[in-house]
Amino acid sequence: MAEDLGEKTEDPTPRKLQKARDEGQIAKSTDMASAMTLAAVTLILWVFATPSLDRLGRLLRGSLENAGRDVSDGHGSMIANAAEVGLVVLVPLIIAAWIAAYLSHLWQVGFGFRTKPVEPSLEKIDPIKGVKRIIGIQALVKGGMDLGKTTIAMGVAGVVSWRMHDTLVVLPEYTAFQGFAVIGRLMLELAVVIAVALLLLAVLDYSFQKWKHRKDHRMTKKEVRDEHKEMEGDPLVKRRRMQMARQMTMQRIAQSVPTADVVVTNPEHISVAIKYEEGVMNAPVVVAMGVDHLALRIRRIAAQSGVPIVERKPLARLLHRSVEVGDPVPPDAYAAVAEVLAYVYRMNGRAA
Repeated sequence: MAEDLGEKTEDPTPRKLQKARDEGQIAKSTDMASAMTLAAVTLILWVFATPSLDRLGRLLRGSLENAGRDVSDGHGSMIANAAEVGLVVLVPLIIAAWIAAYLSHLWQVGFGFRTKPVEPSLEKIDPIKGVKRIIGIQALVKGGMDLGKTTIAMGVAGVVSWRMHDTLVVLPEYTAFQGFAVIGRLMLELAVVIAVALLLLAVLDYSFQKWKHRKDHRMTKKEVRDEHKEMEGDPLVKRRRMQMARQMTMQRIAQSVPTADVVVTNPEHISVAIKYEEGVMNAPVVVAMGVDHLALRIRRIAAQSGVPIVERKPLARLLHRSVEVGDPVPPDAYAAVAEVLAYVYRMNGRAA
């Protein structure tokens, strides 16, 4: 019944998924890139927190000590020092964020350059599809994820702040540098907990995107059959080609077997027709060969044409295994073939 209605009940084939991938339709989560970027920046901050705070502290101390002096009186180097400290502190964060964002997209999408997503299309401005994107299940999941991220961030901030309540209460009693250290530790702890939580949400979102991607590309039974026909060929045409190939093989056998000197058999499963023309051929040549029904066909034609049939099991197996039709017999079969031909020649009264 589902097939009659054209319902998409079949999982997408690898070819369908590859075609969608070539068109830029890939399961990916934008939240994964954000979460991995935050985690990478937090990790760099955790590793370089102490040296960075030391540099910033020295810069702040120098700025306060020279606050009342004229910058033009040889103290213009403070600007250069501030720029140097800013670069040393910010550059590792920028590089870590860029690498994390790149790796997150590479992990989800892989290598490749596709122009299909940026090509102009009327479907992109279709108002009906636009409304479906706004109120569809994907939009609801996206809204739920955003609400979840906001709720988690606020909850984590509240929990961490409550844990450090006693420290924050006495914060005015600290020196400026001690206060900066406490606030920095608070912000770093917040970032670590939020990054872990967002990574978990991103994994859930990525799993949903993969499920949604496969669901959107499901196929009907007819589409699966049509794809199979396209890849393998129409069964009727394929059957016709096989029939033509068999007919050509039969015609070849009917033409070549009567010209052979002997047919070597195994005795029922394999038949090999051998021909040798002295002074023309360097070695005997296999002019026809077949197994099962073809072997029977070769023996029948040989009997009708008066071609001797000799049973030699090892020789028949060797020739069937090592040569093709039209090839000379291999050197390791020379002696056995010569013995068979000599036997046939004696039967026919010819000189060996």
